[in-house]
Amino acid sequence: MKKRKWHLIVFFGLALILVWSVVACTKPKDTPYAPEFTLQTIKGETVSLSDFRGKPIMLNFWQINCPACQFQMPFTQAVYDELSNETAVILTINIGDRPSAVQDFVASRGITYPVLLDRQGEVAQTYGIPGVPMTFFIDGAGIIKAYKIGAFKSREEMETAFKSVFPSLIINPKTETSPEIGSLAPDFTLQTINGQNITLSEFRGKTVLLNFWVSSCAACIDDLPYFQIAFDGQANEEPVILATNCGESSQTVHSIVDDMELTFPVLLDPEGRTCTEYKHGAPTTFLIDSKGIIRAIKDDAFESPGEIESMLDFLQ
Repeated sequence: MKKRKWHLIVFFGLALILVWSVVACTKPKDTPYAPEFTLQTIKGETVSLSDFRGKPIMLNFWQINCPACQFQMPFTQAVYDELSNETAVILTINIGDRPSAVQDFVASRGITYPVLLDRQGEVAQTYGIPGVPMTFFIDGAGIIKAYKIGAFKSREEMETAFKSVFPSLIINPKTETSPEIGSLAPDFTLQTINGQNITLSEFRGKTVLLNFWVSSCAACIDDLPYFQIAFDGQANEEPVILATNCGESSQTVHSIVDDMELTFPVLLDPEGRTCTEYKHGAPTTFLIDSKGIIRAIKDDAFESPGEIESMLDFLQ
């Protein structure tokens, strides 16, 4: 098979990039077929892309030491759990990490979707991966229909992309609903970076600002000093500020907390389960009243400490 140079001209808003045309070195109007590959899974099974011909495929490339990859994994798992193997396929390819390290990582995260090993990075090179995470959507004929560079911000965004590319695809809805204004905030118990167990329901009787963040999100990082200002100015230990990191290692979080000299509670959600349960991505901040009811949700970054004060004033 001749090697081809791929040049994808794409468009699909700002989030999802759709293939418009492909220029190959031999046929300028060639169809953008996904390059074939054969790799082993972490279980030692051999898998080829062509094994899934006839089914839509979401193909994701990732590495262990990639915060954005880790942030996206709970969303991938959630969509995988909803999909029928008879209708669509999710494949993920780890680039260059040791097989034993990948096995340990996958086991620690409770990942059940297929993980393939591209030990030398040859498949990633064939696909022209500029960085990770990167996700391709491939139709049943093996044609690349769309791709996305970077992480999806939520499970809903990933589902929307899947359905946009493959309108006839059925993704079974979850029985539980997304936490919204007026609903009881889902309870959880997580550890702080100092090893203290924190349970949300312990703060009944107090106002809580619950923030979700990840280090690869510049807007999330910009928010943290604003929360510190709010924390420094609090009276009677209220509001309670809980900043929950989604899916990153304690070392990564510790480094940021130390560099920024943060003193409010920073929680670790290493498997991203609580972040996924709240279903709003990052940065998102929930205002929870003394009865545990969500009273306001901000799905983007604050522009100043005053915006946080305005959010709190909503309960006055």
